[in-house]
Amino acid sequence: MPFCFRCRFWSVLLLLAVCLGGHYRATADEQQSTRRLSQFHERRRQLLGHLRREFSGLSEQCHEDGQSDLATEVTAVSLELTAPGAPHALPTMASLPLSSRLPDYERVVRNRMQVLKTDSARELYSLARLALREGRLPSMAYLLIHDVLRINPDHKHARAVLGQQLFRDPARREDPTYAGEWVSAFEASRRIGTSPEVNHELYGWIPASHVARYEDGQRPWGGRWISAEKEAELRRNFRNAWEIRTEHFLIKTNTSREEGVLLSRRLETYYDWLHSNFAAFFDTPAELYRRFEQAQYAGRRTLPTRPMQVHYYADRDEYQQRTRGKIPPTIVTNGLYWEPDRTCYLFRNPEDPDTSTAFHEATHQIFDWTTRDHRNSAARKLSRQRGLRNAEWVLCRNSNFWVLEGIACYMESFRIVDGLPEVGDPKNVRFVGATHRLLINNFYIDMRTFSGLGKDAFRQHPNHTQLYTQGSGVAHFLLHYKGGIYRDAFIELLSRVYQPDMENLAEDPSLEQLTGVQFDVLDLQYREHMANLSARQ
Repeated sequence: MPFCFRCRFWSVLLLLAVCLGGHYRATADEQQSTRRLSQFHERRRQLLGHLRREFSGLSEQCHEDGQSDLATEVTAVSLELTAPGAPHALPTMASLPLSSRLPDYERVVRNRMQVLKTDSARELYSLARLALREGRLPSMAYLLIHDVLRINPDHKHARAVLGQQLFRDPARREDPTYAGEWVSAFEASRRIGTSPEVNHELYGWIPASHVARYEDGQRPWGGRWISAEKEAELRRNFRNAWEIRTEHFLIKTNTSREEGVLLSRRLETYYDWLHSNFAAFFDTPAELYRRFEQAQYAGRRTLPTRPMQVHYYADRDEYQQRTRGKIPPTIVTNGLYWEPDRTCYLFRNPEDPDTSTAFHEATHQIFDWTTRDHRNSAARKLSRQRGLRNAEWVLCRNSNFWVLEGIACYMESFRIVDGLPEVGDPKNVRFVGATHRLLINNFYIDMRTFSGLGKDAFRQHPNHTQLYTQGSGVAHFLLHYKGGIYRDAFIELLSRVYQPDMENLAEDPSLEQLTGVQFDVLDLQYREHMANLSARQ
């Protein structure tokens, strides 16, 4: 067999990384963090296991009583409700009460199932509050909230935490098969009034009275109706672009209304996922706890007053023309979030069918949009302290710039598969590149130096391309290592970068301090994580 130095080098480096990762002494803070997270995971497993055993007992009783079909259904429901690792799409329709016409035996069994689900959901919801109040684990709290709603989709407090409310469509007031729907405040506002709208599968939010004409190939224009072909011709000019409004975005596009609607729905799914999984970024721990505690009283998210704008062009040429002056002509980009006008610029790219670039730029946009007012306040305060006028707050001027691009590159792995979000796939090109750079090319900037790079030092670094790749790898490490023991510390780092401490404006946040783990230990753990990641690619 011919000798392959590259293969041997990879194997040695892989072994070295694993060995190094296994011989460091965990710090007291790391041990405490790991232990606290493990305790909540274990309690979660216990509660789900108890529910599974109760359902198994009920299924066995049905078998003994000769109700084999009902027993099979009980078992199937049990497996669906207690599979903790798989994501589940939450139903939107509220459950109907049990029918009084059911046979006596079936009604008793179904009532018992409902009691078991209600009791289990209540215990999981209490555990979610505990994870937030005592464990200070917002990510665990939101994981438990989704458990609650998987088991009892009509748990109104858990729905309220996610900003959803029960809506009863006036048009179905007399429908005995309809108990209402769980929707956002935005959707509820669209579906009521003198001209209620529907969220059409192809055309997005349009007046219900327009559906028949749309499906017949007609479009509204200037107070009259024209053909869809004529509208497409008019809207090819971006000044006449289609405008698709959703809860958080306004998409302007000259591709087609249908493509704009598809993009808007992907971005809304991403927005909701981001707010649930990075909850501590958008709210302080006290605000998160308050949301949980007050969910039974105030479960309605306020309507966004200004949507985030996204311009989606038909081709690269138009994109480059529209972004001229924003990007140096020597730099080729596939998308841009331009902070001065707070707009995402994208284009129809056949090489990006999963719109990974859209998720990258939307990450910058959502984080910036949410925290801009805070940074403006910080800039004004700093100006007063230093006797300056109209100083601008520069994100990561002195350190931590990798965080901005690392999280955005990580989010390029976001996918919507069968309607369910997925993120962090080891086979994603970003993470394959990160493991290759470390294990094959032996390129690595130690964590202390890497974290110390500010905006200019990062962008002007002779290896800045490799730094982007390493950033995506470090983000994956901090979000996934050992089940996510650094996840909340990483989200807190993000939060402090975007929302500087008003009492210590001159002090940059430190990854070492937030994790409670020394940088040299994080270096070893990162190598261990990437070696494990490469084995799954």
